[in-house]
Amino acid sequence: MDLFASILVLLGLLGLCLALKPAYLICAYSQFSSKGWLTLLLLITLFIVSYLSYLSLLLKNQVTINFIHLVVAGIFFAGGWFVYLVTHLSKQTISNMDILLKEKNHQANHDSLTGLPNRQQYYRHMDKVIAQKPDCFYCLMLDINNFKMINDTFGHSEGDRILQIVAERVDSVMPEGALAARIGGDEIAIIIPDLKEKDISIIAKDIEQALLIDIPCSGHLIVIGVSIGIAQYPKDGQDRKSLMKNADIAMYHAKRSEIAHQYYQVHLPSLQVPHL
Repeated sequence: MDLFASILVLLGLLGLCLALKPAYLICAYSQFSSKGWLTLLLLITLFIVSYLSYLSLLLKNQVTINFIHLVVAGIFFAGGWFVYLVTHLSKQTISNMDILLKEKNHQANHDSLTGLPNRQQYYRHMDKVIAQKPDCFYCLMLDINNFKMINDTFGHSEGDRILQIVAERVDSVMPEGALAARIGGDEIAIIIPDLKEKDISIIAKDIEQALLIDIPCSGHLIVIGVSIGIAQYPKDGQDRKSLMKNADIAMYHAKRSEIAHQYYQVHLPSLQVPHL
């Protein structure tokens, strides 16, 4: 009977030891951590010490085993595994909640078609950059040439696939610290940190070159052309609205002039742009 009681306590102790890891992982989730879980982690540790003490008494035959002690050993066994199940299931639930929250956050901040940051994230990022009052950064507006014709000719599903490829290629040539976002339709907005103007021109040319690679589309090979407008902070605007407006003006003039990219210049006439 004493051997059976010792085995029950030992198994209960195993359950408590296994409960330490999920309890610790729950405490490691900053958004779910609380004093309650920290207290539980401490209590599990104290339970382990108590179990070890009782097990030591049993093994040293310092306790005369009777039915009551056997019941206590059974409670120790059940208690240890109860704590393990509670912590393990709680950890699984919290992990699932954490994954769901991350997915919701990603969906709220990214375009569902291209995976690029969306308009809202772009606005927040630019406002954050402006609030830091940097010496300079660049706002680029990119529009796919003749995209309506692509949709009309090959269908919207092919148009969506082309948008995905364009977004992937544009994002692949972004320098460190830059952010490219789809802000609607076939338009991509880009924020690039402080660089010399010739470097911005190189980045614009990198985008153009990346899109010159043929894209298979309904049995045909097509090349995507883009028009890019470039505005510089603070020279061309000191707030998000004016920077995007001026980059848009430059982009539409690039499209009208059939050139790949255009810097904003004060003498460029204003146009009706869709972001105001």
